[in-house]
Amino acid sequence: MHRRPPTLIFPCSSSTAHTASEAVVRGVIGQPVQLPCFYQVSRQKDISNMCWGRGPCPNSKCSNKILHTTGNRVTFRKSQRYSLRGYISYGDVSLTIGKVKAEDAGTYCCRVEIPGWFNDIKRNMRLEVVRGEFGGLCDTANREKTLTG
Repeated sequence: MHRRPPTLIFPCSSSTAHTASEAVVRGVIGQPVQLPCFYQVSRQKDISNMCWGRGPCPNSKCSNKILHTTGNRVTFRKSQRYSLRGYISYGDVSLTIGKVKAEDAGTYCCRVEIPGWFNDIKRNMRLEVVRGEFGGLCDTANREKTLTG
């Protein structure tokens, strides 16, 4: 039986599995920010190991690893500021960074390990850190909608 790899679901982007695309998320200094990352889980056996790293997604694993899961449990965390607050068992492996600092800005990699050669789901995200009230995913588009009605 051929098992179809899960698809990465990511709001505000048309890219899907097996490519390392990049989205921009804005965080506000001193506030938590969430870097969204999802994949499809239909059955318990679809739950995959995954990692978050600093820098672009390499060919395998995560460089500068900051968080790792084995099954539905977090097994490594570089700092208590990094957490997964969603339901890992349902494919929500979005990274929350508590109390964002200016030095948190940069590229992050979400990598979901899929068995087989070159099957991993990879997503690069760039975190921009700002001072002030505006932040979040796709902030520019949302702010324009808010300000123009």
